[in-house]
Amino acid sequence: GGVVGDMAGFTAATYLRGIPFVQFPTTLLAMVDSSVGGKTGLDTPAGKNLIGAFWQPRAVIADVGTLLSLPDDQYQAGLAEVVKHAVISDPRLFEFLEQRWSEIARRDQAVLLEVVRWNCRIKASVVEADEHEGDLRKILNYGHTLGHALETAADYRLLHGTCVAIGMRWEGRVARALDLWPAEDCERVERLLDLAGFPAEGMPEADSQRLVTLTHADKKARAGRVEYVFPCALGRMHRGERGYGIAVDDRVVLDVLASLRGR
Repeated sequence: GGVVGDMAGFTAATYLRGIPFVQFPTTLLAMVDSSVGGKTGLDTPAGKNLIGAFWQPRAVIADVGTLLSLPDDQYQAGLAEVVKHAVISDPRLFEFLEQRWSEIARRDQAVLLEVVRWNCRIKASVVEADEHEGDLRKILNYGHTLGHALETAADYRLLHGTCVAIGMRWEGRVARALDLWPAEDCERVERLLDLAGFPAEGMPEADSQRLVTLTHADKKARAGRVEYVFPCALGRMHRGERGYGIAVDDRVVLDVLASLRGR
């Protein structure tokens, strides 16, 4: 899984100033996302992934047969990253997910093999172009700014994928408020997240102000302002004058959260 892979990768990056290692992911989230790209990060009480290193594995070996024994909540969590990759990079993948969801839900092995391959290609192509997150790699963080804040507020009791799915809903609505994303695309994403069974929110006791405050611990925060990444169409991300990171005033995010959460 992602936690084990990140811990092993970070240890490999630091032990003897770096030793070779291989990722053998056995969860869907690790197969399609965390095992690919060389990011290794550890969570702290102050926030997600605040301790880490870039350290590429020598190989990533994924056997989709292991997903047959994965608990339902862990399998669902991985689907959040699958949806994210479709939103940020490939409308064909998004259509595939819409059309083949029943097979994905029952863990059809042939379909899962295609899904994992497709997602690894997307993740690898982004990482090859921008290994150390100079700009393009930021798009992989869609849904993660508010998602990580929610995960921290929940003291990591909510699964990462669940928080990312909720974060995509919320950040999609922020993109709508900024008039960056067509309503019909936003609604398609929300329908797919509904189909996957993701909740509209988690940790209702965590008020919106605390969530926004926690976003300031995000690695994309600059000079007191938090940067987000936003889609402008299915498969394409908005790029501003300074790149893919878009600084957003806290008040805009608070207003969106208040309209969605009522607090």
